[in-house]
Amino acid sequence: MSSSLQELSKALKVVVGMLHSGWEPGAFSFMRSMPGGAEQESHQDYQESDLVRAREHHPGGVPASMIFALEPGTKLRIYVGCFTARDDSKARVVEIPVGFCVLFRGDLIHNGMPYTTTNYRLHCYLSYAGMKWTPDIVQDALPQHGECQYCGEKVEKGQALRKHRFYCEKNPKGVENRLKRKREYKKGKYKCEVCDKVFKRQTSLRVHKMREHSA
Repeated sequence: MSSSLQELSKALKVVVGMLHSGWEPGAFSFMRSMPGGAEQESHQDYQESDLVRAREHHPGGVPASMIFALEPGTKLRIYVGCFTARDDSKARVVEIPVGFCVLFRGDLIHNGMPYTTTNYRLHCYLSYAGMKWTPDIVQDALPQHGECQYCGEKVEKGQALRKHRFYCEKNPKGVENRLKRKREYKKGKYKCEVCDKVFKRQTSLRVHKMREHSA
């Protein structure tokens, strides 16, 4: 670790100790977004298994994350109060001035923003002392399109790409998925916007989205 990062780590430990005595700075990650990229897919910074383990050892607690702005225009989209499923009506864009940081819960759903110029920032994970974890580190902003592994077609990343793959004609289960969608559509009224699966109860749809389509 460079001397600058060592000094930053020491300063961060002091600040974090004032906020939460159980947290300690973990991995530092330099993040880079290239100009012209699309928004990241929404995600959480910790795996569900890590969050469960943290709650077991620290009742009521949750690990956190920090993002430090190294350049002007650093932004982050958060979904206020969304810890299990994304609600687009609660999306807010937070602008972070150079030299400042934003602290947020590790289970908060969020995503990086697109940039018109190359942007560098520093990401730090705040976990509990002695706790092993597997952070979901996203180093670069995702490209605008992704490729279907079945047919090779390039589709805009996110729900459109997941939906295309699910029903792709070259997907071995594509035909089965389309037929299943037609049958299930007649049974329920709550429809998944990713795979079109339909549920009778809204709670069932919420659980399905977290298990099958969470970022």
